[in-house]
Amino acid sequence: SVVCATMLAAICAPQFRREQRNDKNAMLANFAINEKYDSANGAILAVRGDLNNVPRKSNTKTFIDLFANIAKTFALDAYHSSVLCTCESSGRTTDDDNILECTSCGMGICHKCSGLHQIDSHNLEAIGSKVNRENRPDPHEFERKLRCVTPSILRLGEGWENAVEDCQSLESYSFQLQQVDRKKGHWILTYGAWEDYGSGRQVAELRVTIGRIQALDSHVGLAAYIKCFASAIRHNKPRRGIIRDSAKLVMRVDKNEVTKDTMKWEIRAPPSRCKLDIVGSDPCPSQRVLMGIGEGAAQALKNHNPMKRFIPQMKSRNNLLHYHPKWKTWPGTIQISGDKNGVVNGSYRKQGCRQTVVHSALWRRDVIDNSSPLYIYIRPDVIRSGLDVAVISTSPSYRDNMEICELIDWIPENALVEKTYTTTAELLNWEVVSSNLSVEVPDQTMKMTKSIISYDKKTNTEKEEIPTLCELTGLSDEVIQSLLQHTNTDNSVNIATMNLYGKSGTQNAKRLSILVGPSLLKYAAEGILSLELSRWFKLSIPHDCNFGLCEKNFPSRPVAEWEEISGQKTSYFVRKYDPKESNDYYQKLFTRPTAFKVNIDKQNGTLVVLMNPYVAAHQAAGHLVRGRGLVKDYANDLDMYYCLSELSSMGEPATKEFHVPNSDAYVEASVDGLELPLYKRQAKALTRMQAIERGKVDFQEEERSEHVLPGIGWCLIAKARKTAPLKGGVLGDAIGSGKTVVTIALILSGIESARKNSSAANGRSGATLIVVPPGLVKQWDDERKKFTRNRLKCITIDCVNTLQRFSVKEICNADIVIVPAGIIEEGKTTKSRPYTEHLSKKAGAGKIPTAPSAYSQREAPSIEGTWVRNMASGPSIYVGNNGKQRSREEQAYYGHCYAEAIKKLRCKKFKESERGV
Repeated sequence: SVVCATMLAAICAPQFRREQRNDKNAMLANFAINEKYDSANGAILAVRGDLNNVPRKSNTKTFIDLFANIAKTFALDAYHSSVLCTCESSGRTTDDDNILECTSCGMGICHKCSGLHQIDSHNLEAIGSKVNRENRPDPHEFERKLRCVTPSILRLGEGWENAVEDCQSLESYSFQLQQVDRKKGHWILTYGAWEDYGSGRQVAELRVTIGRIQALDSHVGLAAYIKCFASAIRHNKPRRGIIRDSAKLVMRVDKNEVTKDTMKWEIRAPPSRCKLDIVGSDPCPSQRVLMGIGEGAAQALKNHNPMKRFIPQMKSRNNLLHYHPKWKTWPGTIQISGDKNGVVNGSYRKQGCRQTVVHSALWRRDVIDNSSPLYIYIRPDVIRSGLDVAVISTSPSYRDNMEICELIDWIPENALVEKTYTTTAELLNWEVVSSNLSVEVPDQTMKMTKSIISYDKKTNTEKEEIPTLCELTGLSDEVIQSLLQHTNTDNSVNIATMNLYGKSGTQNAKRLSILVGPSLLKYAAEGILSLELSRWFKLSIPHDCNFGLCEKNFPSRPVAEWEEISGQKTSYFVRKYDPKESNDYYQKLFTRPTAFKVNIDKQNGTLVVLMNPYVAAHQAAGHLVRGRGLVKDYANDLDMYYCLSELSSMGEPATKEFHVPNSDAYVEASVDGLELPLYKRQAKALTRMQAIERGKVDFQEEERSEHVLPGIGWCLIAKARKTAPLKGGVLGDAIGSGKTVVTIALILSGIESARKNSSAANGRSGATLIVVPPGLVKQWDDERKKFTRNRLKCITIDCVNTLQRFSVKEICNADIVIVPAGIIEEGKTTKSRPYTEHLSKKAGAGKIPTAPSAYSQREAPSIEGTWVRNMASGPSIYVGNNGKQRSREEQAYYGHCYAEAIKKLRCKKFKESERGV
C-alpha cells in the first residue's frame, strides 16, 4: 500500500499543482480512469464474465461430491506435510521426529529448533508418534498430488445471486485455481474470478483449506470460503478494511469418513449487537512491561504534541495518542457475561505465550459441556485501515477465520476499570440457506496431450533447435485476445509470440498466470509434460558449439578503462566505460535468446511453450569458462545438464555445515633425507598432499544458471560441470601441530622433479615460494635446517635491497625462497614503496599507486547472508565493503596496475646474470 500510494502521488501531484485553487481543493473526478463500463459505477456485470451465456450441463459434478472424497483421502496427509515447525516455512521438512506443539496457542516447533527460540512461556507437548519422517509426505510431491485431484476451474451454481447480496453476477464467472500454498497445519487452494478473461478486476475468490482446519483441532478436514469483492470495488462508498467471507462450508473427517448428507453451504447473516460485561481480575504484567518499556517512554509519549493532521480520525473511548492509565497491567482472568444465548459467557484465563500471538494477548475459556474452547485475542488490521480489534474465536489464531464475536473498541486495560466494563459486541452469525446452493466443477476446456517423443530425445540432436515442451489446445478467441492484449502482433500472421521479458512482460506474465497457468500446472502434475519434472538430463553438445564462449547467449562485458580525476588536493582514478560499447552490451543483453518462448496459434486456438536448454547451458558455462584464460578445448570438455523444476518445490538452496576433512584414510608416507620422523597424522597428511601435487585428486567445478517462465513458475536449471585435477589446498592443522615440518617434507619429497623442471636460461624456477609474517622468516629457515640440514637450498629475501643482490640464475637454482608478507608495501615513509617502484621499473610498466590501508577501502572479500533464490537482491551484508565508492575504486585501481605490471614482467626475457628480478 505504501508503494502504491507513493506511485499515485508521483503521478497526480504535478497535475494537482497545476489545478490548485484558492481553497486548495483539487477535482478528483479529473483523474478517473475512463472504462467501457463506467456507467455501472464499478458494479460487477455478468456480461464481463467468461461464462456469460454458457449453458450448464446436467451431469456436472458438485464441489461437495468431489471434495468430500479429497478430504477423506488427503486431509491427514495434508496435515502431515504442512508446516509444523518454523524451520519448514521455506519449503523444507525437518528431519526431526520429535515435533512439539503449544497446547495454548498452537505454536509448533521441532526439538532441534527448540534450542534456538525462547520457548519458556509455552506449554509444549509432543504431537505424537503418528507424525514422523516415515509418514510425513514430501511437500512437493504432495502438492503435485493435490493439483492432480483438485479441479482447476469452479463455477457457482444457480441461486447464489439471489441468496447472497455481494454475489450479484458471479454465476457468470469461472473461478480459476491460482495458488496452492503450504501453510501451518494445512494447505490452501485459492481460486480467483476475474473480469474480461483476466484483463479486468478480480471480483471474488474461493479458498479451500485442507488439513487441520483450525489450530489445536484434534480432527482434520476441509473448509471452503467464498469472498466477494463487490463492496470494495464499487465506486459509491466502497468498503475499506477487512472484507469478510460471504459463505463457508466445513467438512470434518471422523474415523476416515465424511458425512456428505448434512453438509450445506452457510452464508453470512447480518451481525447482531449486544452489550457484554467484561470484568478483569488477577492483574498481571502487560506486554509493554514484559518488553521492557518503562515510565519514561509513557511520559515522553504523553508530552508529545503531534500535528493535528497526523492524528488519526478514528473515534474511540481510549486515548489513541497516550498509554492507558492501567497500561502496566493486564487482567489475568476475564469474566464475560451478558450474552443472552450464553455462547461467549464464561471465565477466560490469560495464557503465558509470548511472541507467537499478536501483542502476546491470549485468553482461553476452557471447554464447557463438550463445546470447543474459546479464545480472546487481538486481530491485527494488517493494512492499517482501522484499529486492531479484539475478537472471540474458537481458534487461537486469527489466520483460521474462526471468529464468532468482535469486541468493539476494547483493549485489555478496559477490563480493569469499572466504567469501561460494559463493551459493545458484534456477534458474527452464519445461517444455512433453505435453497440448495452448490458449487459446480465444469469440464476442462483446455487440453494437453503427451508427446510421443520425450523432450530429452528432442534435444539430443546435432542442431541447436528449440524443442516444444508442451502444447495446450482449446483456447477460445476471447482468451487469445486477452493473452495478446499487450503484445504487438500482425493480424495477418497466425502465430504470435507473447512478450514475457520486455516492456509488457509483467502484464503478460500475469495474464498467462490467470488464464493458462492453472491448466499447465495441473497437466504437469499429472505427468503429461514430455519432460519429467525435477530430473536431470544430460545435454548433448552440437558440432562447433563452445559452451560459455557464445557471444550471442553470453555477451562479453565492456573493458573498463581508468580515468584520472583531479581533485583540490590530490588526484584519483575512476573506472570508465566507452558509452557506445556499454550501449551495445545492453542491447545484446536485451536481445539475447530467452530460455522460454510462448507462441499462440490464433487460428487453431493453441498455446505452445518452447524451452531452449542451450540458452541456460551457455550462461551456466560462461561463469565457468570466461575470464580464466582457458582455451576452447576446456569449453568443449564440459559436461552439461539441464532440469525443469517448479519454484514452489525448490525452496531455499541446500546449505550444509562446512567440515574440514582429515587424512585418516590415507597411508603414512616416508621421505628420504628428513632428519626427524613424522608423526602418524603428519605422515598421512603428507600422503594426501603428495597425491594433490601429482594431480591424482580430482576436483569438480560446477556453475548453474536458472531461468524462470514468468507467470507459470517453471524454472529451467542448467548445470555446467568440469572435473579436473585439484590445483592445491589448505593445511588447516592447529597451532603447534607441525604444519611447517609437513610442508618441508612435501618440498623435500618432490625436490628432484622440481630441480629438473627449473631452467635459468628460460627464467623458470623450481623453487617453492614461502610467504610468512616478518617475525617468522628466520624461524622458517631455522626449521628447514633442523629437518633437512642443508639438503634444500634456501634464499631469504627480506627487502628490495636483498632482492637486488640475487641473480636470475641463483633464484632459479634455489629450492626455497622465503619472503615476508609485507615486502610489497615496505618502505621508510608512507609514500615510499621500494618494491612496487622496482617492479614498475623492471617491467617497464606505469607507476603503481600506494595500496589503500583502511579495511573499508578494499573490495568486498566475502558475502554474508541468506541467498533467496530468484530474487534480484542478494545478501544484504557485504563484509568489508562499507567504505566509500571512491575508496573502493582506489583499491581496484591498485590491483589493476599491479596486475598489468606482472603481465608485462612475464613477457620480458632476462639474462641469467641480471639481478633483482
